[in-house]
Amino acid sequence: MSEGALNRISNLISIEDDLNKISQLRTQFLKEKSTIDSKLNNVTKLQIDSIISNLNKLNTSSEKLTTIKSEINKVNSIHGDSVLIEGYEDVMKMTKVNQYFNQVNHLVDDITNFRRNLDNINALIDNELDIITNDITYPLSNMLKIHYNLTQVRNFQDYLETYSQSLSDDMKSIIIRILSPLRKTIKLFDDLLKEIIISLTEAVKEGNLQLVLKLIKIIDYETNEDLKVLLKNNLDLKENVLTVNYGMKRLVKRNYKKFFYDKLEESLIETFDLCINHYSQDRMLVYDNLEWLEDEILFVNDTLSLLFPESWEINNFIQNVYYNKLHNFTMDIIKTDPPAEDLLRILSYDTHYNKFLLALQTVETSDKRKSVIKPQNKSIIGEDLKNVVLDDYLKVILQKMEEWNENLIQTETRTFNQREGPPDLYNYHQVIDDEDINDQPVMLDIETNVYVLPDFKTPLTMLKEQADVAADSGYGKILVGVIEHWSHCYIKRIVNYQEIIDEEFDNYMSIYNNERFLINESKTRRLFRRRQKDIVNLDEMTQEQLSAISKEGLIEYLAALGNTFEINTDRLQDRFLPTYKEKVHSNYQLKIEQAFEDTVTPSTELNAQVIRAIVDIIINDLYPALSKLFTKSWYEDNQSQFSDVQPMAARIVETIGEYMEEFRGYTTYDIYSVTFNVLLDSFISSYIRIGYENILHGDGKKIDPSNTKKFKSFNDAIGRDVTILYGGLESLFTRKDSGYLLNSLRAIEFLSDLATCEQPMEFIPQMWENEILGSFYYCSVEYIRGICLCRKDMDKNEVNLLINSLIKIQKTYHQQVQPPLMVTGTLNDFTFN
Repeated sequence: MSEGALNRISNLISIEDDLNKISQLRTQFLKEKSTIDSKLNNVTKLQIDSIISNLNKLNTSSEKLTTIKSEINKVNSIHGDSVLIEGYEDVMKMTKVNQYFNQVNHLVDDITNFRRNLDNINALIDNELDIITNDITYPLSNMLKIHYNLTQVRNFQDYLETYSQSLSDDMKSIIIRILSPLRKTIKLFDDLLKEIIISLTEAVKEGNLQLVLKLIKIIDYETNEDLKVLLKNNLDLKENVLTVNYGMKRLVKRNYKKFFYDKLEESLIETFDLCINHYSQDRMLVYDNLEWLEDEILFVNDTLSLLFPESWEINNFIQNVYYNKLHNFTMDIIKTDPPAEDLLRILSYDTHYNKFLLALQTVETSDKRKSVIKPQNKSIIGEDLKNVVLDDYLKVILQKMEEWNENLIQTETRTFNQREGPPDLYNYHQVIDDEDINDQPVMLDIETNVYVLPDFKTPLTMLKEQADVAADSGYGKILVGVIEHWSHCYIKRIVNYQEIIDEEFDNYMSIYNNERFLINESKTRRLFRRRQKDIVNLDEMTQEQLSAISKEGLIEYLAALGNTFEINTDRLQDRFLPTYKEKVHSNYQLKIEQAFEDTVTPSTELNAQVIRAIVDIIINDLYPALSKLFTKSWYEDNQSQFSDVQPMAARIVETIGEYMEEFRGYTTYDIYSVTFNVLLDSFISSYIRIGYENILHGDGKKIDPSNTKKFKSFNDAIGRDVTILYGGLESLFTRKDSGYLLNSLRAIEFLSDLATCEQPMEFIPQMWENEILGSFYYCSVEYIRGICLCRKDMDKNEVNLLINSLIKIQKTYHQQVQPPLMVTGTLNDFTFN
């Protein structure tokens, strides 16, 4: 038993109790032994089968070897029989002597007639060359005859030159003199071939296929003969020069296949150089006038290459020659450090050229051939340098865009601050959603002349010019880079306008701020953001001094700014984004989308700042009237119907109406509508806040819910104001938008019930849940706190208990009720002091 088995048994039987397992172990070992025996039998069988197969193959090989030996014996026997022929050696000697005498006779004849033969060949060549030079349709009737005769003469030359290697120097000199006239004939023939090669394309266009076919036949023959010479030299097959049939034997390569490609290349290069020279005054014009090159390549691909053997790769060769010329020409231009515009023209043509080659590759010709050129590897400036040029061009363009943007920012800042005249007018087509008298949706088409900033199209024009050029280059990297940087510049302009608005608004408020009216009615001055010393005394300043601080037309220019960015944002999303996405690969589309998307939020924030500034200016003009809210004079507005003094609400309507009527005449409807909604929210929250503060901190008196005396009823005064406000402002809204006005005014209307209801601790929570939250989903509880503090019959403890209850109700309401599609935000962030 092996040592390994013994070790395993010792490990299994290590204690006395393990002896009880011997039966189980024996059964297990038997199973394992059976498995091992089965595997061993299979392996053994496979090895035996392999041995038998190899023996059979060895036996077959032995039989074949025996057959080969038998055949070799037969050959040896035949050879032995042949050499035993009587006089065999003498016959061989006589044969060689006869061959020598015949060779000498031929040599004498050929040397004697050598000059005359050359003259005949020369005459034929001159005639062919003259005709083909003047008539591209000539089928070269004598071309094959010329080639045959010249081949015989050149074979004779090879023979004499080879044979002369064993002769004396004098004899070599004689042979050289004999052969010297042949140099002229060879040159004439080469000139004829060159003319034929140069005329290939034109000949085929004129239908002269014989010219091409005969040229191919000659070059093909020359190539095969050169190959025979090469094989003989490589195999070291020596022949007796004295007896060789020199008319049929070539001893030296002539390399006419190389001659064909060299002359074809020279012709193509000469053609391209003619184009370069023609535009020597402005070499960039070459790229704009290469239609002839593309036509030539297309003709070669579709027609000429089909006449040549596929192995010649004539199409590939011609494309490569032109590519090399384009590449070298382009590199020469790049070395001169051309301007960015020229670099882009080069890149643009590079893309066009590659697309052109790709189109050739994907269109099958009549015999199903395709170009073997890979366009992606055929950049006329090289892939590595192309990336460098792309980066350099992009840097230059981005730098120019940055400079242009800085100049534009300076111009825009000066124009906005100086406001030397009204903004420009732009005819703007708008489609407005409205409702008819049956509350059915209708669409209104409106043509309006809206204010825009001077040259408001300039930024988008700049984008279009640069992006179109970048798109035409065919490089998505450039287009994306241009659009991304333009977006960066666009946002810088927005940031500059935001700073301008802040500065101009502060200048305006330093002169026209009406918070002093509120201060006069309030016992505390900490409620207002602007300190008294910041406000200019209008009575002490001339109009020129006031204009130097804040020029006229601020609202008009703010409106023009809002219109400008709204219109441009729509154009960017609706026109520019789809246009440029289509011009790039899907890999770049997301970047373009993001670049345009990056401008949306800043533009929206800018327009929000514009609207906020306009609203603050209008609200500022309302402060003198609002300062009397919930005071004695406000209650007594009911008496104004018997006097020439307008009620406060009427003066507010008049002021808002004047602003918004004029505003509607020169803004887009979207800007007008949003501005009016924000104005309503700001006005109504200001109305309520100022009323609260007048009661809590000013001259107003707390509301006595039980007071019903004439001219002292809070309910009557609130109802009067709501009626005047709605009646005076409704005409400024479309039918659809008037709903926002009605709902907003409920914030004032609810005050009458909140201020005068009995048992407010029970009534107000019910009204809060059933009415107020339905109209103002995110209503601030400070709205209720304020009116309750203004009640004469409620103390702070009661108010605090009530507010805690309202907060719980609002939380439950929000869990159970989804917010409306159109939220009225009048009381969302309502606060008071």
